[in-house]
Amino acid sequence: MRRALALYPDPGVRGLDTISPGLANLLDVEARSIRTFRAWDLDQPVRWLTAPQFVYPRELRRRRVSGPAVVRMLVDTLGHVDESNVEILEIPDSAFSKPVKRTLSTVLFSPARIAGKPVRSLVSYRFDLTPPPPPDPVRLIDLARTQLRTGQPDSALELLEDALDPANAATPAVRVYAELVQGIAWQARHDTARAAGSFELGLDHYRRLAAQGVDFAPFLRSLADSLRLTARRE
Repeated sequence: MRRALALYPDPGVRGLDTISPGLANLLDVEARSIRTFRAWDLDQPVRWLTAPQFVYPRELRRRRVSGPAVVRMLVDTLGHVDESNVEILEIPDSAFSKPVKRTLSTVLFSPARIAGKPVRSLVSYRFDLTPPPPPDPVRLIDLARTQLRTGQPDSALELLEDALDPANAATPAVRVYAELVQGIAWQARHDTARAAGSFELGLDHYRRLAAQGVDFAPFLRSLADSLRLTARRE
């Protein structure tokens, strides 16, 4: 039946209920689940029930890419959008395409209606993609330490990578803090080589800044001192 309706969406057959009760309604339901309507066909257009929660791709944050995105998507009779039914018409960078499609597939719509019945319809939408404001690198490092205390070194390493991202403009002293905590995270991952490299880098930067007269926060001095003592014992 669906193949026939795809070829002939309105077969024009009347009196189907005289052949079998409910047949006309069945044909109507099947036809509405296959045929796609345009805006001018509709009595009620699609309405957004939930707002899209777009997650800006990490790989684009450093470049601070922004710009308009224009999409055309098919909303089904249940108010859902499948990723395969999202067409990207305009995008500031191709790396946005998959995240945009993924985001739109999580949005719930009130489907378009004709004569009170839900139908599939095409919707065009334009929105602006803008990078989030740079996070506070100190807060990222503090969060990473919290993740380490709860046994989540992978999450901690991601936060530390963000803290060290030049786009977040960490000061030299804050970078030392991140590098030392990064070493602790690699230790938690049992990666001794990377842990040693991070500690060496962080302590070297610490010594250079101290020689320049930088006054470190007490907690950072304590952290550096404890790591230096540990390194000597080993």
